[in-house]
Amino acid sequence: MLHQPADASGVEIGRRALLLSIGALALTLMFPVLGLALGVFSIVVSVRGWQALARKKRSVLMPVLGSLISSASIVLAALMAWFQTYFGNELSSYTECMKGAGTTTAQQICATDLQRDMERRLPFLPEGSLRFSLPS
Repeated sequence: MLHQPADASGVEIGRRALLLSIGALALTLMFPVLGLALGVFSIVVSVRGWQALARKKRSVLMPVLGSLISSASIVLAALMAWFQTYFGNELSSYTECMKGAGTTTAQQICATDLQRDMERRLPFLPEGSLRFSLPS
């Protein structure tokens, strides 16, 4: 004998969609590709929750907010993944340089090299327009 799953309440559907979208945004900041995947999943859950609540004539505020936050996390994750892919060689060189930089002067040289390398990859920027400050 099969049991039908319990029908989730409107508040639970909206809460689930909103929490998934917030989780996608947080995960995007740590692991962009995983945040992108969770963001897509969160959009699906938000849209389904939106439809279910609209059929029940309940408030769709939380699924709508979940959709908006998920959309923002997807855009942010895609931009971060593109940035890491496009500047991968430059960032790797900078990381290796910083491993051996024992002085502030050496760290500044690494930052200057990164600026120069990134400017080469972005031909629309004039030379010397990128400036990175070292953390104190």
